[in-house]
Amino acid sequence: MARKRQSIGHVPPQENSDMFSLLPESLLLIIVSFLPFKEAARTCILSKRWLELWKSTKNVEFNELFFVNLDESDSVKESQRRVFLNFVTRWIQDYKDHVVDKFSLKVSLPENCRGTIERCVAFATQRGVKELGLDFSDPKWEENNFDDRDALFQLPKHVYRHGSLESLKLYSCSFVMPDLLNFRTLKDVSLGWIEVNISTLKTLLSTCKMIENLSLKKCWNLANFDLGEEKLGLRRLVIDKCHFENDYFIFKAPNLKFLKYSGVVGIFDIDLCPHVMEEADIDFALESDLDESGNDLGNDLCKVLVDLYPVRVLTVCSFVLQAVHSGDEPLRVQCDLNVRHLIMKTQMHPYELCGFMFLLNSCPMLETLTLEIGLRNIFSEYTLPYPINLEKFWEHPRVPSKCLKRTLKVVEVNGFRGSMNEFLACAYFIQAGTVLEKININVLKEEDANSDKKVEMLLGMARFLEKVPKASRNLQISIA
Repeated sequence: MARKRQSIGHVPPQENSDMFSLLPESLLLIIVSFLPFKEAARTCILSKRWLELWKSTKNVEFNELFFVNLDESDSVKESQRRVFLNFVTRWIQDYKDHVVDKFSLKVSLPENCRGTIERCVAFATQRGVKELGLDFSDPKWEENNFDDRDALFQLPKHVYRHGSLESLKLYSCSFVMPDLLNFRTLKDVSLGWIEVNISTLKTLLSTCKMIENLSLKKCWNLANFDLGEEKLGLRRLVIDKCHFENDYFIFKAPNLKFLKYSGVVGIFDIDLCPHVMEEADIDFALESDLDESGNDLGNDLCKVLVDLYPVRVLTVCSFVLQAVHSGDEPLRVQCDLNVRHLIMKTQMHPYELCGFMFLLNSCPMLETLTLEIGLRNIFSEYTLPYPINLEKFWEHPRVPSKCLKRTLKVVEVNGFRGSMNEFLACAYFIQAGTVLEKININVLKEEDANSDKKVEMLLGMARFLEKVPKASRNLQISIA
């Protein structure tokens, strides 16, 4: 009798119930080590086999905030911290593997648990850790207040003998120079909430030439950011709300692909490679008011944009939208930007509209526009760059953007609040975007008692846009 042929790819239900059970434990350990530590811990509920498996992950992350609720009283938080520290102690005692690839520890008030911290660091280095992160900053510290912020912990001496370290992240954790130069294999360095001087950075980058990623967050007492004439090997640079005595930034980084800067407006002299640079995020979050020195501020901002002209993805803040058009040429940057994806952090306030259009006019090859709508700092000393009625702004924009007729295919609005300018801007793109393919409108979703009613109201307002005449036959409007 001929055997009944089984269809290709068919697996009997009993054999298809748990494909993971067919994998060897060594492969499962690789899988669980790719998961964030918190997600790896959750795998213990999958089956008896997974109950202990996650405890051998090579990606270890001890984060106090997984246990401590900052909104609780001091006594409750202290009790939660003790539970956290007991968990950490038991976990490293029970760890059976001999190798840890990544280890990070985040705990505030390190002076109260110094012994536990030292055991954790020794645990990681003894197992050949490649990526080490120590964060002792307090989540409640004010971002712009550096008074009495001396580092709360010092990197233990034995760590400097661990020369194979590839990634080092230190927050409120000081280090010793020149011992830090022992890490010749370093590729990734992040420093935060500590005092750093520019000579230390220059020496580190010139000695440890494998460093590709440098991140400075809330560092202080930097005279400036002048890294000299030496060409750096950096591929990624983040400068986030640091305190500089002199706000000028000079560096040559021909391999740089990503730049994020958050701080005050300064003098920028950035030497980048046009065919390498991909993305920039500029946010002048520390500016408290608009400069009163005429068009100098606008020219400085235009200089930054011109230096960054090679980037394909550009994120700008509300301050840029309010100030950039005050330069000598208030309609567009002096050269066409290469930007294909423009992200604007905006409130869609009338004072941002001229800058909004300024950026569109400066990106003739723009393909995607993203509006991140939220509450922004709006400056009362704003002045119009040219005569225009802001109440009728969207009826007759001063200069039609080339990208609307040629290249702009996607507009995404995140945090839609239903303001008139938001609605009119979306209607403008629908009516003027001749090659538009998608407009995605994501309404603001807040967690409060009336959130469902507010979301439904915003969805109803946004749906009126579906009735606006479309300039593009291929346009699809998505509202969520």
